Amino acid sequence: MPFLPCFLCGAKLEKRTDKNRKPYFVCNPCGIQLFVRRQHGMGLLDKLLRDSEKNEIPFKQRAAQVYQIQALLTEITGIKKQIVSLESQTGVFFPDKDKVYACNLLKIKLQNLLRELAELAKQGAQIKTV
Repeated sequence: MPFLPCFLCGAKLEKRTDKNRKPYFVCNPCGIQLFVRRQHGMGLLDKLLRDSEKNEIPFKQRAAQVYQIQALLTEITGIKKQIVSLESQTGVFFPDKDKVYACNLLKIKLQNLLRELAELAKQGAQIKTV
């Protein structure tokens, strides 16, 4: 069945047809709806879908990479929030040593996640050039 990747989450969007026989796509996790209403667009969509069937394996590789990147970005965002929260609770005149220590460990974890993200980006660039 023809599909397109969701441009937000990378999920596989299967082609649907409305009552007027016009194509559309829905991403249930994101709530995105994509409608193609003009003949020119429908022709381009058909060509894209024919070409995408040839490229399904590279899409699966990319989708897995997109999911890894999204997971890392979510974790990075969570770590940053925890750091801000701990820093606001640390105390200026009499800092809580445990909170300072925990905050420093979170900053190390953040740096490790950013390195991991950079490695994924390098791998993606290598896949693109191969």
